[in-house]
Amino acid sequence: MSRRQIGFGSRIHGCTLALLSLLCSGLVASAQADIYADITSQPTAPVTPAYFGVHFHRLAPLPAEHVAATAWPDLSFGSVRLWDAGTAWRDIAPRGGVWDFSRVETVQQMAAAHNADVLLTLGSTPQWASSRPDEPCPYGKGCAAEPVRLAHWDEYVRRTAAHFGTRITAYEVWNEPFFSDVTRDRGQTGFYTGSIANMVEMTRSARRILREVAPHATLCSPGFVNGPDRLEYFLAAGGAAEIQAVCYHFYAENSDHFAEQIKAVRSIMARQGIAHLPLWNTETGVETQAPSEPYSSISARSEPEATARLSQMLVLGAAAGLAHFYYYAYDNGRSGLIDRNGRPLPGWDTMRRLQNAMLGLQFTGCNRTAALVLCHAVPAATAASTADAAPTGHSASGSTLHYVFAWSRSNQDSVQAPLPVPPGSQALALEPLRGDASDLSALARVATRPFVFGPMPVRIAYAP
Repeated sequence: MSRRQIGFGSRIHGCTLALLSLLCSGLVASAQADIYADITSQPTAPVTPAYFGVHFHRLAPLPAEHVAATAWPDLSFGSVRLWDAGTAWRDIAPRGGVWDFSRVETVQQMAAAHNADVLLTLGSTPQWASSRPDEPCPYGKGCAAEPVRLAHWDEYVRRTAAHFGTRITAYEVWNEPFFSDVTRDRGQTGFYTGSIANMVEMTRSARRILREVAPHATLCSPGFVNGPDRLEYFLAAGGAAEIQAVCYHFYAENSDHFAEQIKAVRSIMARQGIAHLPLWNTETGVETQAPSEPYSSISARSEPEATARLSQMLVLGAAAGLAHFYYYAYDNGRSGLIDRNGRPLPGWDTMRRLQNAMLGLQFTGCNRTAALVLCHAVPAATAASTADAAPTGHSASGSTLHYVFAWSRSNQDSVQAPLPVPPGSQALALEPLRGDASDLSALARVATRPFVFGPMPVRIAYAP
């Protein structure tokens, strides 16, 4: 086993912290007329179950945890990210020389039985392998530090990739890193607190090992959050040459903020020469806060508000060409779709309706008006033969159906607006994600009739 140390004093090639001045403009509200049109201007693939990713905390609990196991839901989740599920490095290798893949095995087998691909997030160093074993981290001590020897990391990646072979299709290098090189990160407790250079070196090593052991697997960047400057530092320091997808956690205050972050990340990808790589949203959820809790702009005051905001982002993410959207988390006590006893919450049915409304569609772009956000879609060429696709693609008269998803631009308020369908088209149905659908075919002058739109998206079917 190599005793090569990770170089704490390594030079960050091609990267200076002066990059920050180039990044700030990316998250300032776009001066362009319509950021929604901007981020959805490129062709997108049809929506498949793989787009709908998910996290679970309790699919495979241990007896000592004394919690009920979560049942895999009857929803169209085609991908699952393993994080906060007892599947991190510190769980797999709790002591030196001890390797236990049993929980990852159980979850992977459940995913395979439901036709879902697995993304395994690497990292969270065991205390015995940590370069800072007494440093506090979210799960105890030592887990946010790089390993004391790179050989520990190499063995972990190699054993994991060899054990699962083709059964794990993608790996994410780490969860939400902070960098000791970045002023605002210093002294912060986080999931990673080492240097940019050390993260790049671990990524380079993981890529080399996967080429040898699991060449089919996609290696995604660390899942960055709360400011894309860290992503650019990582890419410019050499990370761009080692990854096959960019991972980011698009937690957002509203759909405007969500769109601004996509714009900023894609701008970074273009500057670093990797605009061709897929962009994955590997973690986003909306927590519901109690009234007594301090206000957080990325949380919601009620379950309906949280569900509406998540639905907006799922629609917009597909229209913007995100390859995956991993919802966090199905059995979470603050952002989940079930309660502690496994009973569905109201958001469960909303997720079902939204998936049925989106599967088989191909988005053609979004735009905003003074009051609404609109995302447009048509059935994909294969929609009629896709078992999971809800739209038939044709009206009763045989004409091709078009769809528009619409919601108010306010998280709280409803607005009145005419039905947003092109002049001369026939609106056939207004399909809310809660409540009953409305048959519009018999309504006169439907294109000019005022309708009430709220934060929860609705899907309008029309024949052009």
